[in-house]
Amino acid sequence: MIFDFHAVRENLFPASRAAIEDWEAFPWHRDRTNRIQAYKAHSSQALAIDVFGTLKMSSDRDRIFDAIAECVGVAPGGPWTVTLEWTDTDRLLGEPRPTQVDALAVGSAASLVIECKFTEPGGQCSQTAVSRSGERQCNGNYEDQINPGNGVRSRCALTSKSIRYWEYIPKIFELDPGADYTPCPFKGDAYQWMRNAVLAAAIGKHRNRQATALAAFADHPSFPTARKVKRGLIVPGLPGQGAITPISYQQIIAIACQVSRDGALWNSLAA
Repeated sequence: MIFDFHAVRENLFPASRAAIEDWEAFPWHRDRTNRIQAYKAHSSQALAIDVFGTLKMSSDRDRIFDAIAECVGVAPGGPWTVTLEWTDTDRLLGEPRPTQVDALAVGSAASLVIECKFTEPGGQCSQTAVSRSGERQCNGNYEDQINPGNGVRSRCALTSKSIRYWEYIPKIFELDPGADYTPCPFKGDAYQWMRNAVLAAAIGKHRNRQATALAAFADHPSFPTARKVKRGLIVPGLPGQGAITPISYQQIIAIACQVSRDGALWNSLAA
């Protein structure tokens, strides 16, 4: 599909554009008609590129990410690399379609798995949705059940497909994989945050370094993720609330303004 990137470029902060090396091959978010969505004013992907693309290209990248790392409780230390729309090609979680996160920042001592939200909530588990056959692969509870799609008995439809989330969940969220939970603690939009938390844990184990999951969000009272941050991204009362660290775009830019040698750049992005 041929796409005119002019509207996308105009919707991106100028300093972030060079972070996209190959505009044709970049994994743009698309709608059902395959149209790229980053030209839209409220595009979450465009905002993520604005901030983390500018960070990637900044001469102050290391000092800014060191400050962010200290803010979220992991070890600082560069050099830092930034990959936009990073995909787990090692398939650490055994997913048929590997998790893709909006940005991955890797330093000498820690990795930051970054999921970005603008006006949208977190993503939900697809296993409870009605499939093309008219059936749900999961009833919404974490309990012994048979997946009608493949006939496999398991407490989690994803586990029945050899996806490894529940190898990490017990330690992160202090849940007994052999117990029943009604409903599943990750039935709603906590699902996406759980998935990023277990991915960070898998990356940390694989690379033998600290790793944490961040929820970068636009802080505005009308946006679902910003509202949920106030209550907790994970189900209230569930251990492991610290598995996902929320950090607003406003906080990130404030940090950049404080430690960068180019305050005008970050003030411009803030505006």
